[in-house]
Amino acid sequence: MSKVKSALFLTLVTIVLAGLCFMSAVSFNYGGYKGFRSILRSTQKDALLGNNLSLGGNEAGGDYEDGAGITYLGGGYSVVYYPDGVLSKDAYSDELEARRAALEAASDEDREEAEKAVTEYETGYAPYGSLYVKIGEYGAEDADAQGVAQKDGDAVKIDAAFASAFSSALSQIKSRVTELGYENSRVDVRDEYSVEIFLPSFGNSASQAGVFTALGRVGKFDLKYGASEEEAEGITFDEDKNETIHDYVKSARYVSNGGTPSVAVRFTKAGRELVKNWTADASGSTYIYFYVGDSPVIALTASQQIDQGTLYISGSYTAATAKATALAINTALNAGETDLSFSVGEVYNRGALFGNLALTLCYAAFGVLVLAMLIFFFVRYRRLGFVHLYSFLIYLLPMILLVWGIPFLHIGIETFLAVLFGAALLSVSTIVTYESARKEFAQGKTIATSVKSGYKRCFWPLFDLHIALAILSFVTYFIAVGQLAVFAFTFGLATVLSGLCTLAVGRFHWACMMSFAKDKGKFCNFKREELEDE
Repeated sequence: MSKVKSALFLTLVTIVLAGLCFMSAVSFNYGGYKGFRSILRSTQKDALLGNNLSLGGNEAGGDYEDGAGITYLGGGYSVVYYPDGVLSKDAYSDELEARRAALEAASDEDREEAEKAVTEYETGYAPYGSLYVKIGEYGAEDADAQGVAQKDGDAVKIDAAFASAFSSALSQIKSRVTELGYENSRVDVRDEYSVEIFLPSFGNSASQAGVFTALGRVGKFDLKYGASEEEAEGITFDEDKNETIHDYVKSARYVSNGGTPSVAVRFTKAGRELVKNWTADASGSTYIYFYVGDSPVIALTASQQIDQGTLYISGSYTAATAKATALAINTALNAGETDLSFSVGEVYNRGALFGNLALTLCYAAFGVLVLAMLIFFFVRYRRLGFVHLYSFLIYLLPMILLVWGIPFLHIGIETFLAVLFGAALLSVSTIVTYESARKEFAQGKTIATSVKSGYKRCFWPLFDLHIALAILSFVTYFIAVGQLAVFAFTFGLATVLSGLCTLAVGRFHWACMMSFAKDKGKFCNFKREELEDE
């Protein structure tokens, strides 16, 4: 390759690598609460790894709030939600035991009713995987006939309408958690028809509980006004004009006014006029209810007439709860109609088992090892070390993108080790190729011939090694579980990238960079063998 083409190629590669390095590692804030989150910061992190360097205001019970979201500290909470008509085995067993206990303690005159309660419960639910589902007709007007599944002999078939409603509700929850922007947050479907949300530790327990409550509210958005929830009346839509809630409410968003977290609800002209008329005789004993599904997320006391295009609602909110409430309203505004609601089941507290500084120490240890690797290459091979540096970055940056982009991968001890072992494999393989070329050059061959012969000599052994390790890793992934499976899959990816960088990328960069050197042997720190005359 000519010097001009080599220069253009290396310039392009350098720009791309610099951009990827920036995107992978640099986070910053702008415009108050806005910010750019790096790929490493956005990547899911193992809850067992703590990162307690930037405490912010949380020591006083506040939120770890900044422009890029909630700062990850390690540990967190998982909450499992069950839709109406779906129970965990434990919840089903506890209720059944309670009814049987009531039957045993019932008097003769109450025994028939107690027996009926036990029988209806036993026959009203059926096992479905590790869940129990209510048998009946989904959406039936008769409460006794309502359910989420039907039985055909011993088979249990989930109602299609319930499955559709569950899918719609799941989309709402996923959208909220994504927009919430908390590091390492995730939403998983458990046992087909229950939902688990994991959020990292932040704020105080009340703030955590408020966020989980808002996230679990599903259904359409509605606006009501009255002295109580029972007496409150909603909007009377004009069917001739095909009115919907969007004709009255535009959106909701989180704002911070003078440091006070608030939910800002924007009304249309019709919505502003509606609220103005509702509150014309407000006296402090009436409320505006902001409903999501079948329960309100906000109950605003109306003490005087309200005439505002945007209503700023504050109170006992933290930044986290205000943001979650605004997102609950926004997603509900765009959701279809559903009568599905969720109840909170299990709550799990996951601590940072490896310590509060584990994540930071992992990054630091990896950085030290990379620095030691580069020192060795630049001391041993001089400017040829730049070839390995480029190869290493082309290995490392795609690995970061893969860990970020593949849903079941995350930043944890197992992925750190897998990426580190892959980097070690790349470095050792590169040393083998360099030393092979060094021996060829020492025997008097030209540098071009030495590189070609050196790669030819070690190509197939290195190729076979990488193929064997990749196959072993992926086979292990399919038969293993938990952290071992994550390690095996990550190391399999690392092995493939190591092979490509060693046998193809590195050699190509070597040819490009060496084209600028006048003394090509000196460029590589290769020396001829000096033969003494006998």
